[in-house]
Amino acid sequence: MPSETARNSCTLLQNHIDMKFMNMPVSFFCIFLLSFLSHATQSEFKTLDLKTLKPISLQLEKADKKKSVLIFLSARCPCSNSHITLLKKLSEKYTQFNFIAIHSNTDETIEESQKYFSKINLNFQIIQDNKTQIADALKAFKTPHVYILSTEGLILYQGGMTDSSNADNAKHHYLADALEDLQNNRDVRLKESRTLGCVISREKEKNVF
Repeated sequence: MPSETARNSCTLLQNHIDMKFMNMPVSFFCIFLLSFLSHATQSEFKTLDLKTLKPISLQLEKADKKKSVLIFLSARCPCSNSHITLLKKLSEKYTQFNFIAIHSNTDETIEESQKYFSKINLNFQIIQDNKTQIADALKAFKTPHVYILSTEGLILYQGGMTDSSNADNAKHHYLADALEDLQNNRDVRLKESRTLGCVISREKEKNVF
């Protein structure tokens, strides 16, 4: 049974929630709210730097002034690989953003991934996503899948880098457009787009969607 303080807090929150909850008893609303909060996106992850294999901590809610660009990439996916040249150009142009590559695929070994990422020579951090914990938290689906996060960890854009599985054939450059908008203090013109690429491999029978 919720305490009187908790009941009062839930009542106040209930008054500001969508109308479909207005007929829900306060006690049940509290249970609903606590359940919802318990599934909030994790903001810090213990993982590895794929270049050095040293343990690191990734925080999605960063305290610095830079927004983050998280890009889920694969060591095997041709769709992911076709966007590497474009990704390098964007990271060099938009230096006020913190670019981070994330490798999550469970069917690609660390040795294979290290070799691949060493070859393509990205000029920013590459993270090994242990047990797809970051991909699961953000619900990343394919490679490449991009997220731009505010310094508070809010998603400003998510989706594909372009409108094509092959970057050379792209007509719309969604990530570039979003970065340009944010650089010029504008709202992102398209906040979400379809991801086109290879599905991120996860542990068997794992469903985060």
